[in-house]
Amino acid sequence: MLRQKATVVKDSPPAAIRERSAGWKWKEVFSGYLFIFPNLAFVLIFFVYPLLDTIKLSFYKSDLAGQSFIGLQNYFTVFSDPIFWNSLKNTVYFAIIIVPVVVAVSFTLAALMRDMRNSSKAFFRVMFYLPVISTPVVLTMIWSWIYNTNFGILTYFRSLLGYAPTEILGTPTSAILAVSVVVATWSIGQPVILYLSSVDGIPQDYYEAAEIDGAGPLRKLVAITLPLVAHTTLFVTITTTIAAFQIFAVIYLLTGGGPYYGTETLVYTIYRTAFNSYDFGLASAQGVVLFVIIMAIALVQLRLLKVK
Repeated sequence: MLRQKATVVKDSPPAAIRERSAGWKWKEVFSGYLFIFPNLAFVLIFFVYPLLDTIKLSFYKSDLAGQSFIGLQNYFTVFSDPIFWNSLKNTVYFAIIIVPVVVAVSFTLAALMRDMRNSSKAFFRVMFYLPVISTPVVLTMIWSWIYNTNFGILTYFRSLLGYAPTEILGTPTSAILAVSVVVATWSIGQPVILYLSSVDGIPQDYYEAAEIDGAGPLRKLVAITLPLVAHTTLFVTITTTIAAFQIFAVIYLLTGGGPYYGTETLVYTIYRTAFNSYDFGLASAQGVVLFVIIMAIALVQLRLLKVK
């Protein structure tokens, strides 16, 4: 007769052990949420709640006299307002100029600093990051003196070359370029740090192997460095685009939206609607539209710049 092999069946853990294990898991989950609660509360109070309240307010006629529900009327007003479309156009211009400049300059600086000594890298890190910790108000005031037609430093250098003083902020085109320069100078600090960290993380073996194959500096930059910092490029592109769509302080202090609404941005339009016209409902609708535009652009960038 064939003997059947006995099958060993492990007993399931006792109920007490299962209950104790479930209790420990619950404690771990609770302790995890307890640690993130301060930051979570900060986000809910200062970001999520204001966003939801703004969306709600956008459906009301809200001013100093009170509030009344008007449905989608504020949104119809937004999309039929030529000043809003002009502000959107100017904001897009700023983003088109600032984002590529910040990405290209910060990546180039990081690539140039890659082979420097650690002490030199530390020095340049501090130098490039100083504008980041400075307030936009201070930096804008400095640039207002630089751009001053009568006694600005640019006017001085132009006089040395024999050129007459010119109003740099006098035309919409020159004003947009001038403001873009201001924003770009204080926007490259953090991207340089991020790119430098990414570049330093690339193994040296890759470059040595490329040198053996006869690759020059440009070839190594394009074939090795650029692909391996793609995640940083994606992050820098999205964050810089969001910042470019939220330009306000430099417009408020340097140009006031002029000349002839030539530098007025969406955020500055929202500010004028809320605190000059006191139409808080319409300003909320404009803010919601801006939020949707930024979110859509970020999603498109994620799709187009998708990296593995």
